Amino acid sequence: MHDQPDRPSHPERLAALFIAVTWAAVVFAVSGLLAVVLDRDPIDRPVSPYLGVVSLLIAMLVVYAGIVATVPRRAPWTGAVLTAVGVAVAFLLIAAIVDLDLAIAQLTSPFVAAAVVLALVPPWASWAYFASRRPGGRDPLR
Repeated sequence: MHDQPDRPSHPERLAALFIAVTWAAVVFAVSGLLAVVLDRDPIDRPVSPYLGVVSLLIAMLVVYAGIVATVPRRAPWTGAVLTAVGVAVAFLLIAAIVDLDLAIAQLTSPFVAAAVVLALVPPWASWAYFASRRPGGRDPLR
């Protein structure tokens, strides 16, 4: 007999899905705000409108994987940095598949930079939440 109801063995995987989708929505919103403030398009080359969507979806998968890989670790810093680097690489590789000049433009894009900076947050925040819920878990802010 169980005293506790059945719980998923890896709740961070489900949480990571929702967090990654939320991250993508925030990146999309921030890109829209940056586009207005900077008075420029996120991708200022003649490419398919789906390029940005595909890039964001691939980057979202990187964020998901970064969260799932970071939560069980002792510290979140390496996972957060690797996730941010993975997001940058995803944007650059997708752009390079289309056009090398586009990849170079994306390398210096404030839109990609914003996505990369925002990618640092989900793995760290997820790790902090789940670390505080572990039996004998430590305060993640110390």
